[in-house]
Amino acid sequence: NVEGKFVDSTVKLTEKVKLECIYPEKATIIQTSWMKLNATHKENIAVLHPIYGIHIEDKYNGRIYFENASREDKSLSFIKSTLEDVGLYFCSIVTYPDGIWEKVIEIIQPDAFEVSEKRNNHMFTKPGGTVTFTCPYKIGDSVQQVMWERIKADQVDTIVLCNSSGKHSFGSDFKERTLVDCSDQANSMIVIQNITASDFATYRCVATGRNKTYVMSFTV
Repeated sequence: NVEGKFVDSTVKLTEKVKLECIYPEKATIIQTSWMKLNATHKENIAVLHPIYGIHIEDKYNGRIYFENASREDKSLSFIKSTLEDVGLYFCSIVTYPDGIWEKVIEIIQPDAFEVSEKRNNHMFTKPGGTVTFTCPYKIGDSVQQVMWERIKADQVDTIVLCNSSGKHSFGSDFKERTLVDCSDQANSMIVIQNITASDFATYRCVATGRNKTYVMSFTV
């Protein structure tokens, strides 16, 4: 957790890492900033402005590019990633009239990135549709948190995190189109609306208790 905010996406360090940042709302984008957390501060990487263009800091010049910086898509790609690129990144989009929308992405070393493929349940939907997941974790009354995630080849996206008091935190990409019930102690249910091509992936719910963890996977 950084400044009380959890990580929206975890990305495996590969030779050419891409950090996805696609603004999901309809407000007008004024400016986009990419930053990386260093030991003491956030360092600037690049600024994208619809009129003034793209400014890339000297340290990153020739190392990163923006493939198709459209109105919504501000994704950052590395030409060649190195171990130095492991760490926390912030895609911060200033909009009018909604204010700041931010996504936190962590690049982690390959050996720390693991995705298990057990207990897979197949779900079917079509683009624009809705899908409902239910996770009956039954690990007693000691559930401390339930995390729902979307899993792709080299990336894990946080959908929502429920804690034991019934509070929840959504991942940036899911906040406006996901419904969740965090109040049930025996199972967790989420509904994702407006399914897009990037949602055809594997999902998992991870319920963590005092001394037990329950994992269930779904493929859409």
